[in-house]
Amino acid sequence: MNNKLLDSLNPQQLQAVKHKDGPCMVYAGPGSGKTTVITYRLIHLIHSCGVNPQNILVITFTKAAAEEMKARFEKTNEINNRRNMVNFGTFHSVFFRVIRSYLGYDLSDILSEKDKYILIKNIVKTLSLQHGEDDEFIKEIILELGLYYSNYLKREEFIPSTMSKLDFDRLVHYYENYKQDNKKIDFDDMLIKCYSLLKSNANMLEKLRKQYQYILIDEFQDINMIQFEIIKLLVSPLNNVFVVGDDDQSIYSFRGANPQFILEFDKIYPTTKKIIINVNYRCQKKVIDGANTLISKNLVRVSKNIEAFKVSGGNVAYFSPRSREEEKMEVCMMIQDCLQRGYQYSDIAIIFRTNILANGMVDALLDHRIPYYCKDQVYNIYEHWVAKDILSYLRCANNIVDRDALRKIINKPTRYIPKKALEEANNYHKDLITSLKVKGSLLPYQIKLLDQLELDLKTISTLSTSDAINYIRSGLGYDEYIENYCLEKKIGSNSFFELLDELEEVSIKYPSHHSFLQHIEAFKDKLKEPKKREVGKDEVHLLTMHSAKGLEYGVVIIVDAIEGIIPHSKSLEVDEQLEEERRLFYVAITRAKEELYIYAPKYRFDRKVSASRFIEEMQYDTPAKEELKVGREIFHKVFGRGFVEGMTEKIIKIRFAKNNQVKDLDVNICLQNNIFRE
Repeated sequence: MNNKLLDSLNPQQLQAVKHKDGPCMVYAGPGSGKTTVITYRLIHLIHSCGVNPQNILVITFTKAAAEEMKARFEKTNEINNRRNMVNFGTFHSVFFRVIRSYLGYDLSDILSEKDKYILIKNIVKTLSLQHGEDDEFIKEIILELGLYYSNYLKREEFIPSTMSKLDFDRLVHYYENYKQDNKKIDFDDMLIKCYSLLKSNANMLEKLRKQYQYILIDEFQDINMIQFEIIKLLVSPLNNVFVVGDDDQSIYSFRGANPQFILEFDKIYPTTKKIIINVNYRCQKKVIDGANTLISKNLVRVSKNIEAFKVSGGNVAYFSPRSREEEKMEVCMMIQDCLQRGYQYSDIAIIFRTNILANGMVDALLDHRIPYYCKDQVYNIYEHWVAKDILSYLRCANNIVDRDALRKIINKPTRYIPKKALEEANNYHKDLITSLKVKGSLLPYQIKLLDQLELDLKTISTLSTSDAINYIRSGLGYDEYIENYCLEKKIGSNSFFELLDELEEVSIKYPSHHSFLQHIEAFKDKLKEPKKREVGKDEVHLLTMHSAKGLEYGVVIIVDAIEGIIPHSKSLEVDEQLEEERRLFYVAITRAKEELYIYAPKYRFDRKVSASRFIEEMQYDTPAKEELKVGREIFHKVFGRGFVEGMTEKIIKIRFAKNNQVKDLDVNICLQNNIFRE
């Protein structure tokens, strides 16, 4: 192996690269060069240890990662020919090759994601489950099916969150029958069938063990139960398994990933060599210092302290605008400030906790003509069945003869109007409520409820959009209806109320119902526009914390860093989930190479909220009074980035970048309340 390659490594990286036989667990912190370690170890095994490259298997979690790893290896490797080919692939591609060879499956047997979506939607309709037309509901079911199958060995313990256990079991039964009848498999089946094959066919297992004598796994913290069980079968008895990961970046529990697999690796393999690669080559020291103090609050982790290779420079600042509207405006101004200081749009990322939060930010960027690219599909809250219910109320209030809208909400909350009554009244009069009273064979109490609905709709028509939505939720009892619906289905209600709150807040900008409904249609049309991305196009990136993993940007802006969002409200009752939320925030802040800005609005949905506990846990440094000299750059919690222009014993003069205005502030009050950040 070329000594120049080895000379470029730090001592921990070199130790990992030179490991040959037996199990090895490499804890690689963010920006620590793990791809380099894997690539150089492959070359070391081949050129220095005489290992046949065809006996090496490298497994990653995404096709893009596998291709990048392969390209890095081929570029660095001194000899590159067919006999020198290492096996690269994802878990699914590697295990599909196994069942393809031994069970006769072909690519045409794989159920595409599109066909799977249509199939699940049809099963939901067949089972007469509510809201089967809602696209987001179907996506949630598919995600939950993946979690169910990833915990293959503990399926009996699985508790669904999208529907009752009984309904979920029925759905799985129909889904399995369809695949069996049509000789189809999905991506989860590739793993399950491979595991079953390895357990039942000793000769085939032995053949694979001889073929793959050295196995390397990237992003090991993302592994799920069924994947790990297969790996354990393949590596035995040599146990030449080299895994690279970071327990502090384990953020995919919703896919079945569990940090216990990486934390207990040495218990499964007692002879494991453990190596910590702790030099971060990506982030400035201020970012790393905050990240270290944050993640140290987690109890279930391998103790490690990441060191910054870049020991100087970098900015970390926290802002608390009054509202989310102010937050979006300030973020756009911060982007313009970054451009003036030499950054490109593509150097900047806006990171949020959940997709639902992207709607308002997209609107703000469009208003300020800032080009953007959403890494995740923008969550269209208006397509969710809950939003459709609220919009149907608005449509009915402004057009009492809108039959489709009225039928959608006639029993939300319940007014005890049976389907038979709706059918009997359908063709009598264009006004469905009148038709029901005359032809619906209703009892007096049902007619009284319809009279009340008419009054409510008239009231709604006189209110501003946000007041109307609030009236629907509180006055009509729609929130109570949602709560009862969730109790009946034995599912959580947080996501529904989060969506309702988001809908109500967006509506504040559109006082008239008509303008709000117009905005929704325009937003839908905007999302439908095909967005062809040019490689290297200069755009601000919008992405969730989950999607940010593995990426890096010169400037990272984290929005809505408030309690209830990050950490998410659903995680607050379980310690394990709270620790994952902290890991998620850790991943987000370590995407920043140079500058990190965190925004935490003081009010959300007109309710006072608290800044995320994670901000305080980062323990920002506050400059001392004697350090506040003329020309010093500081960050104010509210006004943002500025420069000291003058200083007396009591007053500090600061010129703020976002409006170029000078403000006189009481220096002692600012320091006592930690309003300044370095």
